[in-house]
Amino acid sequence: MTHDRIQGELFTFAPMKYQGDRNAPLIPDTARDVVQHVLCPFGESAARAGGGPFSQVGVQAERAAVATARPYVSLDLRRLPWRPRAGDALTAEDSGRRFRVHEVLPSTPGFVRLSLNEIFGHAGS
Repeated sequence: MTHDRIQGELFTFAPMKYQGDRNAPLIPDTARDVVQHVLCPFGESAARAGGGPFSQVGVQAERAAVATARPYVSLDLRRLPWRPRAGDALTAEDSGRRFRVHEVLPSTPGFVRLSLNEIFGHAGS
């Protein structure tokens, strides 16, 4: 059994783009404006209750407080003047947590689900 907590949260969307070298860090995409105060449902999967040992070499057994999926937001596309892309940055305005869009997934008509990676470290990461 799993349990997900879902809540609405305000995010700032900062568009990012690749430089000439795709291995270089992403830089701000000045062709698309930063958008603040975008209300999105936010989901963060909880640990699997009673997760036991996993029988694959190199994979640790699931334990309480270990996330089993990526955090995500559900975005109403009308809230942004541009389409989100992998690599775009999001900041949760209340908590200051920073994320990068890992993947843009289809959802219900007019919405997308943004699969996220949390960013840790200095502002340039």
